[in-house]
Amino acid sequence: MSENDAQRLWVREDQPPDLTARRSADRRGGHYLRYYPAHLDERMATSVDAAAMEVVSDAAAAVAAVGERLRQRPLAVLYATLLRSESISSSWVEGLHETPRNVMVAQLRDRDPGLAGHQFERLGTATGILGNLDSVREGVALLRETWVDSSIHHIHRLIAPRVHTGGYRDVDVQIGGSSKLTASYVAPPPAEVPALMANLLHYANHSPDNPLVKAAILHAQYETIHPYEDGNGRSGRVLVHGYLARAGLLDHGVLPLSVVLRQDVDGYVRELTAFRHGDAAARGEAVSGFVAWFADLLLASCEEAERTAAESEAVQRDWADRVAGFRSDSGVHRALPLLAEQPVVTARYLAQALDVSGVTARTVVDRLVDVGVLEPSGGRFRRSEVYQASALLRMMDRLVPGVQPTALPRVLPG
Repeated sequence: MSENDAQRLWVREDQPPDLTARRSADRRGGHYLRYYPAHLDERMATSVDAAAMEVVSDAAAAVAAVGERLRQRPLAVLYATLLRSESISSSWVEGLHETPRNVMVAQLRDRDPGLAGHQFERLGTATGILGNLDSVREGVALLRETWVDSSIHHIHRLIAPRVHTGGYRDVDVQIGGSSKLTASYVAPPPAEVPALMANLLHYANHSPDNPLVKAAILHAQYETIHPYEDGNGRSGRVLVHGYLARAGLLDHGVLPLSVVLRQDVDGYVRELTAFRHGDAAARGEAVSGFVAWFADLLLASCEEAERTAAESEAVQRDWADRVAGFRSDSGVHRALPLLAEQPVVTARYLAQALDVSGVTARTVVDRLVDVGVLEPSGGRFRRSEVYQASALLRMMDRLVPGVQPTALPRVLPG
């Protein structure tokens, strides 16, 4: 860290009086602290202490095991469930709450323009979460290559299209409070962002650090820079998935990081806050603390991924048993991979996706209902022609909090 960087951490700045403000503190004006992050060194691992590296070693073994399982036994159900649950939970962390079924209905509405009616209204939050789903899917693919500004912008545009300006932010941002005076964190000014992000991208592309150490530091530094007006948390977590894929650790799926994170959002915020050290001497402790916490997060995420893998294998075996009586080239069998990715369907959607007539698609739906793979959707969708693969929705219900569990699928006859 250069002497200049060491001097530019927490800086006391002035907010002039604003006689038009609603709050008296803002009308009076005053002082606040703004953070100017130190640039990342090309070798940040030298700042990580032995205790933190021991946790990293444990996490590396767990991530390698999950990565190998995903590589050796790729399951469409598992990949899609991890991707959806991570995307929905990442939105939950940011206060965007919606049920997995409603998110899947919103996705179906995009794919079946024939859906209409009041029951398909009020899906704005669910539609927004679809952007996060796309950002994880596309972000992982983009970030396998050299990291460049345009890739980061694309990820953010998918998440927050209403505030994305085509580049990094050109306004001040803060976390919490009605102004900088009462904010819990004031990010560096917009003029600093391009250089800070160039440094972050250089670190991602050139540092020889341990991949898990890099993923942790990339995420913490990105959240500290806060390069956009909104959507920083969700896009910052995409960077983690992208880097783990680029490092070759997870190339057939994503870890359910946000599924674990949303269980203690306050703790997550505390760790990011602690990463913002106050002077050069405190850097090692701050970096080590975040890296150790992040490694623990990876360990918990790997345990969750293993549970989800076991559930996915059970669902696929159950489905195979249920459709065993149909010809292997029938539409019933061909529909199962589609359900893995789109577990809420209509006959119209299946007709288009399978390239069959409406009559044939209706027969496929009826047969899948008969054997218990599909069932009519209840609740607000009970009067519509929407059907759901309840086994998959139930898996997501377990991973996403605060959701009434979907009923168990019917017991297989015989």
